[in-house]
Amino acid sequence: MASSSQQLALALAWMFAVPTLVLLAGFAPVGRGRLARFASPRDLTVTVTSGPVLIAYLARASRWRAVGGAAGWVAGGALALPGAYCFWGAAGYLVGALAAEIRTSVRLTPPDGPRRASLAVRRSGDYLSWGVRWGPVFVISAVALQLAGYLRWPSAGTLDVQPSEVLLGGTGVAVVTAVLWLSRWLIVRRPRPVLPDDLNAVDDEIRASSLQTIGGASLALMCLAAGDVMWDVMLDLDAPEPFNWIHSVLAFGVFAMALYAWFGVRVRARRLLRETTE
Repeated sequence: MASSSQQLALALAWMFAVPTLVLLAGFAPVGRGRLARFASPRDLTVTVTSGPVLIAYLARASRWRAVGGAAGWVAGGALALPGAYCFWGAAGYLVGALAAEIRTSVRLTPPDGPRRASLAVRRSGDYLSWGVRWGPVFVISAVALQLAGYLRWPSAGTLDVQPSEVLLGGTGVAVVTAVLWLSRWLIVRRPRPVLPDDLNAVDDEIRASSLQTIGGASLALMCLAAGDVMWDVMLDLDAPEPFNWIHSVLAFGVFAMALYAWFGVRVRARRLLRETTE
């Protein structure tokens, strides 16, 4: 009985300790240090006008992401969902990041006088790092190669991997890909009035930060969903060498890319070449 109680206590502690830490970090005040950590890698000069806009964005975005990640983590553990804590915590974080973007879309006050719109051309490639742009292509290609190999060399001549597993993983990859591309389109094309240079720079960096965060979290989720399918396929694959080795490397590579996307791509700063207004 004591052992069961201890196991239950450890499970509950693990379920709620991580979300608690995430919420404490997400709702922490935005101080000068945090503002500098955002601005310095992006070569962004914070002014009296742009500072409050940037502080408001950092505060609201971190809170929404923290709430989403904590809710996903608890839901995954409490409901024993496939993928449990990590997958659903990341999924909740992505939902929170999307909600933050919808809620905190930069609504800067245009200057006095006639309303004018900025005609500067904005492309998603200008706001995103190489990993976010080409990561999804690598993941989809790796899954396609893995499945093609499995159809060519199934174990003992039978297909032991359930179609429902492939369908579930493929649906997850498709949904996350759609979210990624739609968020790119909406954030990049969001209209912006003609503003002073400092507010233009902050607006660009907020777009880049939002896109990079959403892109990194989406890529991590894609890798986890695809890696689950690829792992099952790899265990049931009877390919000759060197093809068996290649498929094993692909499966481990996708899982490694999930870590890289979450801890590297998601938080990477993207420097922009800005155009000053006349």
